[in-house]
Amino acid sequence: MIRLTLSGAACALLLAGCGDREEPAEPVDPVAEAAAARAEPSPLAAQNAAPAPARPAATTIQTNTGPDGTQVDLTRVRVTGNVLTVELSYRPAGNDTQWVYLDADEVSIIDDATSQRYGVLRDDSNQWMAAPLQSASRDRLSVQLRRGQPGIVWFKFPAPPAGSPTVSINIPNVGPFDGVAVQR
Repeated sequence: MIRLTLSGAACALLLAGCGDREEPAEPVDPVAEAAAARAEPSPLAAQNAAPAPARPAATTIQTNTGPDGTQVDLTRVRVTGNVLTVELSYRPAGNDTQWVYLDADEVSIIDDATSQRYGVLRDDSNQWMAAPLQSASRDRLSVQLRRGQPGIVWFKFPAPPAGSPTVSINIPNVGPFDGVAVQR
């Protein structure tokens, strides 16, 4: 085995020939450099990391029993401009895949202060402002429920007057959500 060693003078001569390079301002500490490398994820690790959730987990306002033993969580009742958005999360009763179907024209809210009933809004092309609509009929919502994966449903309604603090929400085959505070 041949071992090459360079003396300090030889190293200086070798480095002098590379005069275009700048010397680092501070000597590099290999221990600190290794610790920094462990603290910073590699670009490959960042690519393989799971994406962050789009938004935090929804807070349940009320829960009722739905069709075939499903649990239906009311997660949002909020006014933006002149529109009230209601969001529901359906959870399956067991480990089997379940389907839930809703007719948009049977869903409504009631302004508790005035007893005024409001149906789901339609857009300029006469489509229900709700999701997930079936692609075939566009009048019916269909939600597939799997264990660990709730089905999210939302509806848009005309907003009740600002003086109306609560609404009741009526969904077919689900107990009513009564006296729900409206967030503005």
